[in-house]
Amino acid sequence: MKKRAKTLGMVLAAALAVTALAGCGSGEDKEKKPMPEVKVDKDAKVELNGTQMPLSELVTKAQEEGDVQSVGMPDDWANWKDSWAAVQNVYGISHGDVDMTSAEELSQFAAEKDDPTKDMGDIGLSMTPEAIRQDVIGTFKASSWDQFPDWAKDPEGRWVMTYTGSLAFIANTESTGGKCPSSWAEVKEGDYLVSVGNVLGGAASQVAVLSCAVANGGSLEDVQPGIDYFKELAQAERLDTGDTTSARLASGEMVCCVGNYDYSVLAWRDNIIAENPDMKLDITIPSDGSVTNGYAQIMNKYAPHPHAAGMAIEYLCSEEGAIDRAKGYARPTRENVTLPEDVASKLLSDDLYENCTNITDIEGLNEACAKIAELWEKEVLPLVQ
Repeated sequence: MKKRAKTLGMVLAAALAVTALAGCGSGEDKEKKPMPEVKVDKDAKVELNGTQMPLSELVTKAQEEGDVQSVGMPDDWANWKDSWAAVQNVYGISHGDVDMTSAEELSQFAAEKDDPTKDMGDIGLSMTPEAIRQDVIGTFKASSWDQFPDWAKDPEGRWVMTYTGSLAFIANTESTGGKCPSSWAEVKEGDYLVSVGNVLGGAASQVAVLSCAVANGGSLEDVQPGIDYFKELAQAERLDTGDTTSARLASGEMVCCVGNYDYSVLAWRDNIIAENPDMKLDITIPSDGSVTNGYAQIMNKYAPHPHAAGMAIEYLCSEEGAIDRAKGYARPTRENVTLPEDVASKLLSDDLYENCTNITDIEGLNEACAKIAELWEKEVLPLVQ
């Protein structure tokens, strides 16, 4: 899934980054801007592409490289904006990003291996086996490596998942009886249109069907209950297969979306209400079954700025990085992080996540999603065409 279209703010940020680089210049008559002094724990160690080094050495070499270029990590996704600002302000490392899908990120790394321009990216957890198969990712273990649970990192350091999202519902409650349906069972009892998105090609939409399957007695190995559920909605002419976007929700075209993650729909709600305070939007995690998934941060094996990329991932794995993700409505995976009260209040209540299934079998997830797409085309789409 492509993350987001570029906003004016992103374009301006990119322009400022280019201006900053141009200002440094390479002419002998121009004095180089001094790098910020960074204080680090003298005992902290990191591991970059199999070589262990003090964190202080990584900082020095990253500042010498002076730039990091990412893909698929735009400012308005999970609050990357604040993290990139910190990388630039704290370490003096400039940054640029090109938004693209997970598959496009890996293709870019492979296509440019002899003349690379990109350093790191953010890919769906389900794409990590493909990244490893293509052999286009390097390895990095942050100084906080041990603070991440095993399910959120590759043992060899090829990826680390610093945040997760869980399948959520968002509804315009003026059309859903005054509140967001609290479960898949309650959705079925309604009479409004239900939007799940592009199940043939959308990862979040496939996870929605998987969540529904789990809620109705299925599993990674048995997704049929989810397919049967949506067949019933289609037969009742209640299935909306249009795009699941904030624009459709804001316009009233989309009533109840069951095909996206919590951090996305929380951002939708706040952005829409900022423009239309009278709109009634409500969000919940389905109480009878939801799936938790996430995105993994990776480093290009051929990165032109490997130390800067490592330094960026080091920051993303820090407590400050975890707080940045929470500010963007994502739930950090790093353990023992206390979120400031004003940040924690932005997230949904922990008790809503009691029946979430955390996916740790990545190959199993891929097989389930492939099966969902196959069955959707065969059994569901004919009922809505």
